[in-house]
Amino acid sequence: MKIKTSRFGEIEVDEQSVVNMPEGMLGFSEFKKFVLIQQDQGSPFLWYQAVDEPGLAFVIVDPFTFFPDYEVLLSREDLDALGATELGSLAVFSVVVIPENPEDMTANLRGPVLINVEKKTARQVVLNDQRYSPHQPILETVKGNAQGQMAVAAGMDRPAAGKPDAGCE
Repeated sequence: MKIKTSRFGEIEVDEQSVVNMPEGMLGFSEFKKFVLIQQDQGSPFLWYQAVDEPGLAFVIVDPFTFFPDYEVLLSREDLDALGATELGSLAVFSVVVIPENPEDMTANLRGPVLINVEKKTARQVVLNDQRYSPHQPILETVKGNAQGQMAVAAGMDRPAAGKPDAGCE
């Protein structure tokens, strides 16, 4: 099937790859069908493109790429809505905001997008976990983790800036 996008023009997508999101994204509940688009091979970032609205697309990322200690605790209701019995059967993504200065990009760790890849259903949930911010700095965390890894290799304690919850509100 062909869909129109504002970023990539008209593109061909496999109809089987369309993800149904019965509740839509938070703030965009009228849009229920999305596709994942990988623009650059090897990049951790994907586009979550609305099928029915060319101008609506979100940059998303697997949060574990940048936040390896990230934890998602789901309710039975969330799992049931996704047709899943456990978190391990779901793909987890965070919406990324890339401002004018890309070094200030953030990930929404409080509101992950969960996709049951097998059933092609998705849901955005809001975690009741104050450790995570909807505006978690990505590069600041990456730099902190790199400094922490160097400090551990040198036999020193990990610096406070390298903690997974650094920068949370």
